[in-house]
Amino acid sequence: MLTLKFKPGSAIEFATHVLPEFSSFTLLVYHDASCLDELALGDKMILEIERFESNQDVLRLDVTVVFRFETEELKHWLAVSISPKQHAIIHSVRYLCRHHTSEYGKLFHQLVNDSCHCHKR
Repeated sequence: MLTLKFKPGSAIEFATHVLPEFSSFTLLVYHDASCLDELALGDKMILEIERFESNQDVLRLDVTVVFRFETEELKHWLAVSISPKQHAIIHSVRYLCRHHTSEYGKLFHQLVNDSCHCHKR
């Protein structure tokens, strides 16, 4: 099973990766694996999140691909949803960025805007 790694540097950076538009807790993560072209919506994988607030263990989450960009410059970004069966871990992850909910979705919107501006040139 493919493993994605996510190492946010701060709570604010973590919050920018959250996608509030999806019903389950969803994160936008970057991955440079060569097998990305083979990934499809609904594929399962592991997401390892390195905790930024301390030297604690890495969180290992079961996730599902719920969104992929089709454009070449954004193809390495995946939206992955944490399995609803992991309620306790979802609450723990939400707690990490609880003071920065205004940052939710900003990375996604920035990527879309940057991509649109690139195509206008």
